[in-house]
Amino acid sequence: MFRRRRPTGPVPGSPSFDRVRTARVDSADAGLYFEASLSYGWTLEEGAGPILHPDEVARSLLLGAVRAATAEHPVLHVDEAQSAANRELSREITTDDRITVVGHVRLGISADTEARARARHLAAERVRREEDERIMRLQVLRERVLSQDLGLVWWLERNGTSQGAAGPAQWTRELIESHGELVAALRREHAVTETREDALLRARVDEALALVADPETAARFARHLGDYIAHIPARPSDE
Repeated sequence: MFRRRRPTGPVPGSPSFDRVRTARVDSADAGLYFEASLSYGWTLEEGAGPILHPDEVARSLLLGAVRAATAEHPVLHVDEAQSAANRELSREITTDDRITVVGHVRLGISADTEARARARHLAAERVRREEDERIMRLQVLRERVLSQDLGLVWWLERNGTSQGAAGPAQWTRELIESHGELVAALRREHAVTETREDALLRARVDEALALVADPETAARFARHLGDYIAHIPARPSDE
């Protein structure tokens, strides 16, 4: 998917323009740039105001259009960035009403830029994998602590034998108390989540009732809704 190449001028079959320039243009990766080969031309508009350096103005407008497109793409995605830039250049640039600019761009990246971009990509993937593994470990830990059958046994086995001056009996009591406190804290956290969900549900129900103008109809709707909710099976707990 990734390919390094250097821009070598207009793509065969593209329109022929009388001016060629090279420049660096932005990518979505901070500090990494595409190498752009710009082929372009311009015409002055009759009756417009004077323009002292039309070629500089034309290049500035052209580069602005190219950079706006390439800045959305990672530097390794050369083909996508080039296609996006040339879509922008498929229309005449008339931002300055004194001049009309047309052009085409070919993009590439240097070997150094490619190496730096690949190193960043690998580092980012490593961080994402480590974070995914960390989240999975925390989820497994939570499940073990809240397990109704093995939670306490797992906690005792995980924390080993008596440490320091505490005897086995005291150490075991302290572990049982710490397990209970941890379970209670996790359940409180779960209860807070449930309370927020319930509050949102009540707000939605109140909103629906407010839409019913007739009080008798609203009361009947509320009764039917209550009967319906009463028959919804309770969600299984995490215990």
